[in-house]
Amino acid sequence: MEPYYSMDGVTIYCGDCMDYLEEIDPMFVLVTDPPYGMRLGKHRGAKDRRSRELRRGGYASYDDTPENYRDVVVPALCKYIDKSVRGAVFALAPSAWMLPAPNALGSVYIPGATGRSPWGFQNTAPILFYGTAPDLNLGAKNTAFVARGVSDMGSGHPCPKPQKWMDWLVALATKQGDVVVDPFCGSGTTLRAAKDARLRTIGVEIEERYCEIAAKKMSQKVMSYE
Repeated sequence: MEPYYSMDGVTIYCGDCMDYLEEIDPMFVLVTDPPYGMRLGKHRGAKDRRSRELRRGGYASYDDTPENYRDVVVPALCKYIDKSVRGAVFALAPSAWMLPAPNALGSVYIPGATGRSPWGFQNTAPILFYGTAPDLNLGAKNTAFVARGVSDMGSGHPCPKPQKWMDWLVALATKQGDVVVDPFCGSGTTLRAAKDARLRTIGVEIEERYCEIAAKKMSQKVMSYE
């Protein structure tokens, strides 16, 4: 299948990630921030800028419901997790419990909080780790990251991860020679982190408008989200 974008070790496919699984190298590192099935931007407490962006932007081809997460996202993630050599997947409770049990847990700590949970403010972005960290025999690294700065809300994507988060996560999950795959690549933040780390990377995004944003991000020389 023809990629939407292919240059300098970065390949982006536009479509359903399940259609491209067999096209991807059999041994890869999975790093992804999939939809969470949390009806983002639609809860009664959604009054901040992020939530307004989520309501206005969103996905024409996907409704962020628990049912779609269960029926669409989970089966795809399970296939990619099974095929990967190791993986790091952002997830939120309770939808995270639908995924395979991880080998370890990590998180990004957000002092300013990202919203509310049934227990109060949500100050972490949990990460499920699969497999074993690369070069663990050379020393263990922290599996938590303290977020500083602001989100990349100006990217044009309704729910982007800040570039520094993904720079840290890609560095934690990979070693030189790895291929990084993100089957829900959105605006391409994971792909940019992998490119800057001099790793080959493949992303799949279902909506063309976000593929275009991701492709433009690949051509930028300096990424800064301070």
